[in-house]
Amino acid sequence: MPSELLKTFKTSGAVAFSSHRLVRRIIRNINFKNAGCLIELGPGNGRITKELLRGMRSDAILYAFEVNKAFCIELAKIADPRLKVINKSASDIKEFVSSIKFPAKNYIISSIPFGILPETECEQIMRAIYYASDKHTTLIQFSYSLIQYRRFKKYFSKVKVQFEPINIPPAFVFVCKK
Repeated sequence: MPSELLKTFKTSGAVAFSSHRLVRRIIRNINFKNAGCLIELGPGNGRITKELLRGMRSDAILYAFEVNKAFCIELAKIADPRLKVINKSASDIKEFVSSIKFPAKNYIISSIPFGILPETECEQIMRAIYYASDKHTTLIQFSYSLIQYRRFKKYFSKVKVQFEPINIPPAFVFVCKK
């Protein structure tokens, strides 16, 4: 599966899978006791997905949006009825959220590689995330660059930045609320 990262660098944006430390840093920002619905954008091979499922309540649900068919096949192997794999772009989140009855949109966890996507696509995805969010939603996004801070601040009034040095490459975690 590591070769899948290199074959699909333009959509995965990664040269290595997320470290255990980065995954833990992301997970620490989630109050699983109150999380009824989680949406993961760009789950890749499911490293973060598995940890989300491990922490989730038994009645919670996780919708995972992934554009790469090979990664969707891997994600489908995770035998957990709370996981719903959706082979669509993150930009489809707005339409999806409006078409489904959600218990609450508590968390959106994103690994979207904004640093390498065309600007028009980045803005389309950010608008979709913004409109799919409400005042109770927390966006958790990791990135390899602080340059993305301005992007998140444009859409969310509260943006907290965390740094994880033990990752290849080191990563920033942005925790955003309206």
